Amino acid sequence: MEEKKTISKVIPEGEQNCIWADAGLVSYKLCDRNFECDECPFDQVMRQKSIPASASVSTAKSTSDVTGAKVRVKQDSLLDVIRGIFGGPFSVKPPSDRMYSHAHVWLKKTAANNYQVGIDHFAAGLLEGVGSVVLPQTGTSTLKDNPCAWMTCEEGTIAIQSPVDGKIKSVNHKVMESVAILRQDPYGAGWICEISCLDENAATCVDALTIEVLSKEQFKSLKQNLLTEFDARPPSLGVTMMDGGIRPRTLKDLLGTSRYVSFLQVLFSGRK
Repeated sequence: MEEKKTISKVIPEGEQNCIWADAGLVSYKLCDRNFECDECPFDQVMRQKSIPASASVSTAKSTSDVTGAKVRVKQDSLLDVIRGIFGGPFSVKPPSDRMYSHAHVWLKKTAANNYQVGIDHFAAGLLEGVGSVVLPQTGTSTLKDNPCAWMTCEEGTIAIQSPVDGKIKSVNHKVMESVAILRQDPYGAGWICEISCLDENAATCVDALTIEVLSKEQFKSLKQNLLTEFDARPPSLGVTMMDGGIRPRTLKDLLGTSRYVSFLQVLFSGRK
């Protein structure tokens, strides 16, 4: 008896096949627009490709239009991803009950000359693939703009800069047990350590409104740099899934692990 062969569709869970793939005009393409074809740049490109050769538009112009449309498809797809990465954090306001450093570290007074320290949600929202957190020893001294804790991953170490001069009074062992807390609850359970310091030292930090403005400027610059870089790449690199690849969803997907770690090192250093 002849064996029956089972044919399976290679579609990632939760994704849907594009209508152009179902029609057999492209080998593989997933829908990332919830079938809103009228607003889909890829659909526009495919419809342009389907114009008969007898159309009044010249071949040279048609080729130019399709090439330009491909670039717009790539740009639109990147904008969707990058807007989510760099725009999402601004839907949440930083708490006004604490101060902030330019290195995305917050400082909250818990008692006279005693401050709790953690990272703000602007930086926490970009954390991917951090394997562990190294905390300082209780009783050790710390200097402003010098590391007071570290996050480690396969490609390197990211230092968290102390916002003040002082002494480590206590540390939060929960972030060592679950690194995800840093991202999930940066202003609460994800605090890192407590520092004992003079109140006037804390006054060198900025308030919530100022850090929000500074972060918007910083993220705007980072977003534009990414768009400029990817705009220079040929459309064939697959950022729009046109080659059947998986659509990038995070900053780590866009940059790759090594460059992503370098990006975080600069972000947490406070350098522009």
